[in-house]
Amino acid sequence: MKKVLIVDDNDRYANNLKLYLDGKKITSDRAVDAKQGLELFTKSNDYDMIISDVTMETQTSGLWMMRKIYKSGYKGIMVIASTGFDVWGVMPFSSYFLSWFCGLHWMIPKVPLKQGTVEWVPTILSKDKTTPF
Repeated sequence: MKKVLIVDDNDRYANNLKLYLDGKKITSDRAVDAKQGLELFTKSNDYDMIISDVTMETQTSGLWMMRKIYKSGYKGIMVIASTGFDVWGVMPFSSYFLSWFCGLHWMIPKVPLKQGTVEWVPTILSKDKTTPF
């Protein structure tokens, strides 16, 4: 991995992701909403991975941004970090549906992330089932 785009309006989650990536010697940029995330992606388009929250300026803006990037032909790794993944039963469904909807490779539950722990949960598109790094 060379460069990651983090799209999250919550400073705590975004900072914890950045600290994790810094520890792996991975460069990251941050957008505070889906609009800015799409702008950074379009402007640079050299991201190896995109990590996005689902809920930002609207209830599902991050999800639609990810779909738009996926539909553009992006070949990098797509990751969604969401509090919704901490609800029982959501991850198995998301592993299939979001892989189809927006090319999702990994999910990051936000309850552990809030404490500074990044847990990588693979979807059906993940080649390596342990970690993307």
